[in-house]
Amino acid sequence: MIRITVTVDADHLDTIEAVGAALRQRGMRVDQVHRTIGIISGAVGEDDRALLASVPGVQSVETENTIRIPPPDANPQ
Repeated sequence: MIRITVTVDADHLDTIEAVGAALRQRGMRVDQVHRTIGIISGAVGEDDRALLASVPGVQSVETENTIRIPPPDANPQ
């Protein structure tokens, strides 16, 4: 599964819970719904990611990036 962030469009902010339910039906594991800023975060299988963009109210689906910083005592390259 990949971590994703879904942005809900302005017209659907009042129904963000319904958007979250529709995302769940299409395979997303919804971890958090941020009503105030219109963001739904969670995870989805690689094959199901494309389905999420077709959910009414979804403005964008973005993959979360992970940044790893080596420990201070690591040998630089």
